[in-house]
Amino acid sequence: MISFWKGEHGGKGWLLILLALIGVGLLIFGGIWEKEETERPADHATNVEETLRAYQTELETRIREICASTAGVSDVRVIVTLASGFEAVYATELIDGDERYVILGNGSNAEALLLSHAAPKITGIGVICRGGGNATVRRELIALLSAAFDLPTNRIYITEAKP
Repeated sequence: MISFWKGEHGGKGWLLILLALIGVGLLIFGGIWEKEETERPADHATNVEETLRAYQTELETRIREICASTAGVSDVRVIVTLASGFEAVYATELIDGDERYVILGNGSNAEALLLSHAAPKITGIGVICRGGGNATVRRELIALLSAAFDLPTNRIYITEAKP
């Protein structure tokens, strides 16, 4: 076996070891690079989902507090339906009658000028509460939520909670 390493076979032993080490290195480092590339979009999607869920929870909490502070209402539970996710709003300019995005930088560093992110539009509100079976209370809550969130009254539903 010692003769194998000393070059009796023309140094092929060292070459095999070197190739094996290179192969193992590629497997290890290739896996790391691939993992980094595949995790970024997933992490971004997870962050967007978490941000959207936090926004929805915040809205539900605000609506619950508004409803609970109305006379004749208690034990409030709320669900909010959103149209979509956050929407990016970019700066535009008129050039020769065409509206175009304002671009900063050039070449591979060029990107549109981001002004803000618009919050998702509320498409529906459901409220389950004690007092929700009373027509007067229901009208009050529907008018209140419609005005507060600029939502048509047919997109708001109020019902009585179980005793």
